Amino acid sequence: MELKEYYDENFTPTQEYLDSMPDLQNGEFCGVNIEKVGISGFKLPLKIKTRDKKEIEVEATIVGTVSLEGEKKGINMSRILRTFYKNREYVFDIDKLTDILMQYQKDLGSYEAQILISFNYRLWLESLRSRDKNGNKNGGWQYYKTCFDVSINEQGFVNKVIHFDFVYSSACPCSTELSKHAAEKRNIFAIPHSQRSVARTSILFDDIVWIEDIHDICKNVLKTETLVFCKREDEQAFAEMNGANVKFVEDAARLLHSEFSKDKRIIEFKILLSHNESLHNHNAISLILSGNNKFFDSKVSVAELQSLVY
Repeated sequence: MELKEYYDENFTPTQEYLDSMPDLQNGEFCGVNIEKVGISGFKLPLKIKTRDKKEIEVEATIVGTVSLEGEKKGINMSRILRTFYKNREYVFDIDKLTDILMQYQKDLGSYEAQILISFNYRLWLESLRSRDKNGNKNGGWQYYKTCFDVSINEQGFVNKVIHFDFVYSSACPCSTELSKHAAEKRNIFAIPHSQRSVARTSILFDDIVWIEDIHDICKNVLKTETLVFCKREDEQAFAEMNGANVKFVEDAARLLHSEFSKDKRIIEFKILLSHNESLHNHNAISLILSGNNKFFDSKVSVAELQSLVY
């Protein structure tokens, strides 16, 4: 029979026709388990709940995976998409994502599942010193790479994790002292080097921890967050702030460790830092974990380190 090369835009499949369609995913027994199978790079606008009970819309990039037992040939990849579209009108926090994960796991009949939602979360940051004609602080939107990471294991235990990138300036203590030395001993003007730096904080928790909470901890401890709105008086203030808060990458790691350890809502944490050097052609990195970690480990991939270079 000669096949027609034709697209029939008016064709509507009947249930009988749908039932007759082949389903290769429910094919023959394969015998080998697969640890993770799913989709990556699925984009969707989502509403995210803020700490002050408001909401913002973000463009989210979603990864959804499940385990696949050996007796199953494959999974229906579109189910994660359908699950999110079914819930797209909700305002998301990590608890809502946990509900979706359980739907997803149930729909696909798997013993393990994981969903990651990555997005840029915006916060309004005031200028350091400059004000408008009415005497109000200037300001602008700062955007933070954020990821909600929820997984469920074979025993049915759910792990809720937030990954959050905080970008700051790190003025080198050694360069600062050497610059002072040149001025004092030789009357030579020198400028200490500083660099854009990143702290990627990952926290495991049960009770709700807001993105704003993580930001507050990072800013209160590291002080020198990069600016959005900057006039001359702000730039001068930023220089003064860096001079008052010089830090090696080891210092930044220990400062964050001390503060995150105080928050009783946080079960475990992992903090990876990169000071993207302006002196060297390499970067200074540091990794620090909370005590008695069971979920997080000290493994770091090359791709993860590369992603810390903003």
